[in-house]
Amino acid sequence: MTEKEKEIMRAIAAALPLMSPFEKGYFLGVAESKASEAGQLHIKKEQEEPDRILA
Repeated sequence: MTEKEKEIMRAIAAALPLMSPFEKGYFLGVAESKASEAGQLHIKKEQEEPDRILA
């Protein structure tokens, strides 16, 4: 994990206890959406360049 990623995680960890249940739910929804997008992008790249990824 990069230092920037660690900094982001620390900021999230500090902010979560201060959030309302609605804000926590919204944050979770956004995070799940971004994770899904990243997963779909990875799958798409694998389908477009299968030899490159396996090599």
